[in-house]
Amino acid sequence: MVRATMARKNPSLQTVLEKAYQEFHSRPHRDQDPLKTVHRFSNPQDQELVAFIAALLSYGNVTTILSSIEKVLLPLGTHPYQFIQSSSLKGLWTGFKHRFTTGEDIEVLLNWLKSALEKKGSLENYFVEEGPERPMRDLLSSFVKRLSQESLPASLSKTAKRRERNLKYLLSDPERGSACKRLNLFLRWVVRENDGIDLGIWSKLGPEKLILPLDTHLLQTLRNLSWTRSQQASWKVAEEATEKLKIYCPEDPIKYDFALCHLSMSGHSIKKMVAGVKNA
Repeated sequence: MVRATMARKNPSLQTVLEKAYQEFHSRPHRDQDPLKTVHRFSNPQDQELVAFIAALLSYGNVTTILSSIEKVLLPLGTHPYQFIQSSSLKGLWTGFKHRFTTGEDIEVLLNWLKSALEKKGSLENYFVEEGPERPMRDLLSSFVKRLSQESLPASLSKTAKRRERNLKYLLSDPERGSACKRLNLFLRWVVRENDGIDLGIWSKLGPEKLILPLDTHLLQTLRNLSWTRSQQASWKVAEEATEKLKIYCPEDPIKYDFALCHLSMSGHSIKKMVAGVKNA
């Protein structure tokens, strides 16, 4: 567990963060993000399921990500939650490939989800089954372990064993040191309030528990801020960065995540922006 930091708030950085939030936390930027797919659905059960699929596929080029999400969702129709509860998933994604992820991986994953939803009714109930008060690292690790041990049709058990390495990449575990960027991204989407970007469909976890969805692009931003010297996006770095963000918004530390990501993708240097505000 990372101890609460005693660092002081940097007023110039606060100004930059708020400005980025106002500029990028908006519908036009949402439409360039995998999250836009989730907003097509209005039923919270569908949103939760689609958000999980979309978040796990959110690695690589954005155009490819969006295309892959659509290919996975297509067989599920307009009510994905109802479909996976009542229909066979066998062979629905034959030929699908998204970088390291194949149609076999998707079929295994969706069957795991089907089993979890049959038991608990929602991913939220399944996620907090062992107590929402536990540290996020423990909650995530337990969730991944339990989900990946759910029952599968006999024909898929050997597939899951053969694809074990790829499935572990898809469902990363903080106990293995992973920053768990995509799982933390999913949690941001469903836990943070409905503000036009995030969904606010979970009520059993508060936004103060969320961990920064850290990838290599955001890691560079953290390095520019001198928040880390690490060359690797790890769970430890994600926790430490979250503690830094709590200085600026303790009740909702991941408030600035969407803005920071799009700030980085737009080629802005946060270090130069902070210096500009300071010298203004």
